[in-house]
Amino acid sequence: MAEVRATTRWAVFVIVRNEKGEILLQQRGPDRYLGGYWDFPSGHGEHGEDMRVSAVRELKEEVDLNGRPEDLRLVHVDHYFVEVDYLNFIFELDTWSGEPKVCEPDKCSAIGWFAEDKLPEKCVNVMRAAEAAGFTSELTYSVTDKDVYYKLMGFPQQAV
Repeated sequence: MAEVRATTRWAVFVIVRNEKGEILLQQRGPDRYLGGYWDFPSGHGEHGEDMRVSAVRELKEEVDLNGRPEDLRLVHVDHYFVEVDYLNFIFELDTWSGEPKVCEPDKCSAIGWFAEDKLPEKCVNVMRAAEAAGFTSELTYSVTDKDVYYKLMGFPQQAV
């Protein structure tokens, strides 16, 4: 019998702050997974692509900000396995340029700057995991299974 190996996808998320220390968030489009929820600029890595390159590519594609892969600092890894297996890599980028705007209106309905203590009520689970870790610049790690997912998202178990 052939060995079956799990396939794990990965995604990158970028924490960008303005001069007030507020975090840039984008609101997921209404027809997307978790439509209406707020998220860091993010996206999926492509096969053979360095995750730091993925992060700056997604930042440019989604909100028109420029950054350099070598300026990214990995601050949180979330091993997510609810519907599928994911490794979510959250980076922080202190040096960036550009004026943020919605570049993919089919995927994102709005963007805005938010203080860490005044985040929108509806935030995706990866943001909640980073928030639970204290948005620290030290590398942190979390595991999001179904029980943790329900808690982070504030859903009753039967809602998902």
